[in-house]
Amino acid sequence: MMKRDRFEEFIIEKRSALDSQTPPESSWSAIEQRLAGSAKTSYLRYWQAAAVLFFVVSIGLLIKSYQVDEYTGSSLVQEFTTTEEYYINVIEDQQGLLTTYLQEYPDLAKDFKGDLEDLSLNYKNLKADFEVTGDTQVLNALIQNLQLQQDLLNNQLKVIILIEKENENVSI
Repeated sequence: MMKRDRFEEFIIEKRSALDSQTPPESSWSAIEQRLAGSAKTSYLRYWQAAAVLFFVVSIGLLIKSYQVDEYTGSSLVQEFTTTEEYYINVIEDQQGLLTTYLQEYPDLAKDFKGDLEDLSLNYKNLKADFEVTGDTQVLNALIQNLQLQQDLLNNQLKVIILIEKENENVSI
């Protein structure tokens, strides 16, 4: 058998004296009130901890989302800048070529210039909108406008070339 320690022996000796006594009823009601209060407090602590955890996770996700949007937005702007430079160079080259042809046809030059000015004005308005909103639909509209300008100039060059060919055929 195991050796008993002094506290255990004390309890065994005094057990009969301790068992015969009962605590007053008011002590039990005080203990129950404390237990009920601590249970409410512990539930409240769990809810507080859950709310704090939810808040921290929400802030973290919001910051991460903002960083992703900021990166995506800046990469879109960089891609657009490259695309814009390409189209502007092509458009300027086509305008220079068209200008040399149109010196012989001033009425035609006036019509062509008006169409291109309308697209250019629309482009400037779209670009101002994009700088304010950063909307990808506006960005797509900007690119389409540049494509339309290029197509318009291509068609104008084709018209001039056809007129030149007809003039050559008539003079022969």
